[in-house]
Parts: sequence; structure tokens; C-alpha cells
Amino acid sequence: MATDPAATLLCEFLEAAVHLLLSIRGLYSPEVFERRRYMNCLIHWARHPGLQQYIHDVVYSLHTWITQGVVDKIALVVHNKENVAVEKFIFKLQVDLSFEGEFRLNDLEPDLRAFFMKIGASRHLLLPLPPDCSWELVAYSKQMQTTESSGDLAWIPTEIGAWAHPPLITPIKSMKSQFLNVQLYVEQPKV
Repeated sequence: MATDPAATLLCEFLEAAVHLLLSIRGLYSPEVFERRRYMNCLIHWARHPGLQQYIHDVVYSLHTWITQGVVDKIALVVHNKENVAVEKFIFKLQVDLSFEGEFRLNDLEPDLRAFFMKIGASRHLLLPLPPDCSWELVAYSKQMQTTESSGDLAWIPTEIGAWAHPPLITPIKSMKSQFLNVQLYVEQPKV
């Protein structure tokens, strides 16, 4: 079954995407980031070991739930200084748990690399952020499951408030493969 390698690749991809999103949205000063090559694409990656470890731990804590098909969406939510969401980068995921074929990174790498290029270009499509923003990663599940392997994960069920008005949705990129579909879009409040 290809779900475990696909989930590992997806976690690796999401970790790199979070670093890039934090950089292009200016949530940390540019000096915090260095340029790294990932999937033959230059991306910005946080230099601070604590921030690197935090992003890694949070993203990989979802691995078990991704392989179980429980995770529907993962969002990087940006909050203003009043802790009100002002932007959500949403990764909509579909992992085919029944896929029995051979998993080949070479089949997915060009599509995933295109996400990084689109994320980099998206900065010109988005509204400017207010100063002093913070961020969090939020996982949306299809259903809540507790198993021995997922019971120790650091995710807490919460109620994320909906937008007061329908948001402005900006599609960034989508991809489909035999066993993994990913869609990235941004939600922002209408001004």
C-alpha cells in the first residue's frame, strides 16, 4: 500500500511549504530565512533551529492521521494582533487508501515543485497583512479517530470560527495523481 510513503512525502512537502509561506507573507524578518533547494526548486527555509523543529514536529504529528485518511485539510492561519484570522492558506488533501500500485517520487515531484513556484508568485495576488501577525497550523478532519498510534498526537479539537462574511478565495495550485490529490487556496476576508 502506498499511503505511508505518500504520507511521508506529503509531510515533507507541507513542511517546506510552511517555511515558504511564512517567508513570502513576511511573518518573520527576511534574515530569519535562508535559501535551500528542495525538489530542485529554491525555497526559503527558517534558519532558527527552534522554529525548524516546531514546524517539523507539528507537520509530522499528522502523519498517522494522513495515512488513515482522516485529514481533510491543513491550514496555515494568520491572525492579526487581536487574534482574529486575516488569512488562511488551505491545503485540501485526498489520499487514496486503496491504491496498491508502485509509489514513485518522480511521478509527483514536478507537480509538487510547481506548488512552490505558484506559492512564490502568489504574493502579488494577496492583500497586505497588518503588522504584528501570528500564525498557527490547523488540521481539519473528516472524523475524529483515536487509536493507540494517534492518541498521543499533540492536536486538540477546536472550533475555528468561520468568516463573518463569505471570504475572498484565491486558488493557487492543484494536482491530481493516482493516489494523492492536493489543492491549495487562500481565504481572505473581503474588504
